[in-house]
Amino acid sequence: MFDSSLYNTPEILDLLALVPIGTDRYRGQSHFMGSPNVFGGQVLGQALHAAAQTVPLRRPHSLHSLFILPGNHRLPIEFEVERVRDGGSFSTRRVVAFQDGKRIFVMSASFQDEEVGLSHQKPMPDAPDPETLTSAIAGWKEHAIASGRQFVPVPADFRVVGNADLYGNPSRETGKQVWLRAPMALPDDALVHETLFAYLSDYSFLVTALQPHGVTLGDPRLQIASLDHTMWFHRPFRMDEWLLICMDSPNASGGRGLVLASVYDQQGQLVVSMAQEGLLRIREKR
Repeated sequence: MFDSSLYNTPEILDLLALVPIGTDRYRGQSHFMGSPNVFGGQVLGQALHAAAQTVPLRRPHSLHSLFILPGNHRLPIEFEVERVRDGGSFSTRRVVAFQDGKRIFVMSASFQDEEVGLSHQKPMPDAPDPETLTSAIAGWKEHAIASGRQFVPVPADFRVVGNADLYGNPSRETGKQVWLRAPMALPDDALVHETLFAYLSDYSFLVTALQPHGVTLGDPRLQIASLDHTMWFHRPFRMDEWLLICMDSPNASGGRGLVLASVYDQQGQLVVSMAQEGLLRIREKR
């Protein structure tokens, strides 16, 4: 049964569906995620939606994005799409997000006709059945209330494998595995699933780079922000079916952390690959 106190999936689906305001221009609203800044996954999902409106017959296969300035969650965001090229089987788009007249985000995305060709993949690692794991969402709500903070509902269920947690009590390992799935049936529209996954792909992704150092998001010394985010869509998937995200942080240096991820469906198919680098600064108290 859908619990609106824990999940806000319909709200996020509405948030990701933009309003046309001109030729290849769209406007989206922002929402509160516990920070005065706009959640990076929101801008990512909305930008993908904007680009896809100009390529109705092709599916996205890659996107490469840069977060330039923090956005204000109280203000709408305008997206401008440039039709860079339409070839025989590929289309290239560039999206710029504006807020209050300033560029806050840029993305290049490529779309492709459905095609059959050579196929191989890295095997799915061993992982327990998600139905045997405990949902993390109720625990997040309890932790927020105990800490005197507002709990913000989420659009998907998260089930973390092992002792690692999405936000706190990290292991000292460089990687973690997380199952996720929308808590309700979704429409048979590939873009709904793609944009929702883009939104969710920014959840705790960069936090994986903190694990080896025993640092959590609540650390008052921590300054953390996404710098760039890349995704490759390999095979179709559904967000109302379980997906396993296998994250690993191969490096942190120079005030930045890098995280890579492979995403599998329950049949073991590799459906998405991702990479993100972000700002990780530990400022000593004065």
